[in-house]
Amino acid sequence: MTFHFPYIHILNLKEKEKEQALLELGEIGRKKEAIMEEHRSLELKRNLFLQQAETRKGSASIADIQQRNEYMTYINQQMSQLEEQINLIDKEMDNKKLDLLDKQKDEKTWNHLREKSFEKYVQKQKKMEQDLMDEIATIRHFHQRLSI
Repeated sequence: MTFHFPYIHILNLKEKEKEQALLELGEIGRKKEAIMEEHRSLELKRNLFLQQAETRKGSASIADIQQRNEYMTYINQQMSQLEEQINLIDKEMDNKKLDLLDKQKDEKTWNHLREKSFEKYVQKQKKMEQDLMDEIATIRHFHQRLSI
């Protein structure tokens, strides 16, 4: 007789849920990295533009200055939007981490239940084996008495 955990389907489901939560967390992390990279790129563009503006400061017309200001406003707005996205993703990551912790606890609970069930199975098998050995010893003792 082999060990069979009656709730194996639930345990498998809990394992898959945990794996799915891990995948979702990883996906959110990659999304955050992409947005952060885009933010860094805009920051570099802004810094480069500011350096170029400093070198051409004296020879700029009013139209050039106005165009530069509009471009800087645009870049700053883009960076602000990306920062908001990063903050939203951070909140989402926190929620996913809590969800992952819950799923890990569930899986651990079901694994613990499986281990306890297996321990009971092993004890039952040992008892059956001991009972069988006792019966064999009794029969052997009975046959030895008959032989005498």
